[in-house]
Amino acid sequence: MEQLKIIDIIDHRNKYKTQRYAVLNRAPNFIYEQKGHWLIAEDSGFFDFFHYASPLGRFYAFGGRKFKIQMKDGSIKKAYGQWWDGFPEDYHELLEDIGYEIPENLAKCNVFKGVYVDPEIIKSWLSRNEQSNNYHKYDKRHQDYGKHKI
Repeated sequence: MEQLKIIDIIDHRNKYKTQRYAVLNRAPNFIYEQKGHWLIAEDSGFFDFFHYASPLGRFYAFGGRKFKIQMKDGSIKKAYGQWWDGFPEDYHELLEDIGYEIPENLAKCNVFKGVYVDPEIIKSWLSRNEQSNNYHKYDKRHQDYGKHKI
């Protein structure tokens, strides 16, 4: 599988703050390893996490949506509301929370997903490239499609 790479960074300023988005060459392939109550996955410096907590009453992780979580040992964990999105405390100083997507998906639906990344990957990319400020750069339906700066 090709190494995961940033092909563009978009810094989008809304009325509250600036949000950072990375456009990637492919979607991350997250395969998880269990460490205590955490499931941790990493692909080329990009990370994703789940933590275990029993559903409480009507409160289920991801609204009780059922999905499968691929584990490094080849097993599958069946999620039904007990694996919650989270961020382990010992990673707080090590990773940056950003949005990501691939160009093909942004052309169909201009929505970014959340991911955690080693900030050195962002810093390295920015040392060689200029980030865009156009949130709609990859949205073919938008008037600002393809513009680097608006």
